[in-house]
Amino acid sequence: MQTVSLFPAFFDYQMLGVFLLRVVLGFIFVSLWYKQATSEKSEQIHFYEKLGLRPAKVFATVISSLLGIAGALLVVGFYTQGAAIAMGAIMMIMSLIKWRKPSALPHNTTEFYILLAVASFSLLFFGAGAFAVDLPL
Repeated sequence: MQTVSLFPAFFDYQMLGVFLLRVVLGFIFVSLWYKQATSEKSEQIHFYEKLGLRPAKVFATVISSLLGIAGALLVVGFYTQGAAIAMGAIMMIMSLIKWRKPSALPHNTTEFYILLAVASFSLLFFGAGAFAVDLPL
């Protein structure tokens, strides 16, 4: 069968593409966690206070911990779908917050959060890809 694709031989390596998406997404979440846990901790607490979520310190700790844990799980490829759905939901909420109150999240754009959400949700359907702990048997 003829395909319209420019490089049909690359279809043999689809699992590597999903692997790259999963690992890069995981490293982005780990990087966001590291920033929130160290240099931007007071900004995160102020952010949750501005949203009216009390106690803000608990919200900042829980959300940043979720970012770190889910990011690490994505890098390793363990419980990929659970980590992906959690991060997709958090990123959708962050994109809505950024859209409604742009000054609340000054560092990133709405598009950035939407892209992270869509990439996370795509891992629900694609799975973990190559070199993952939770490969289907």
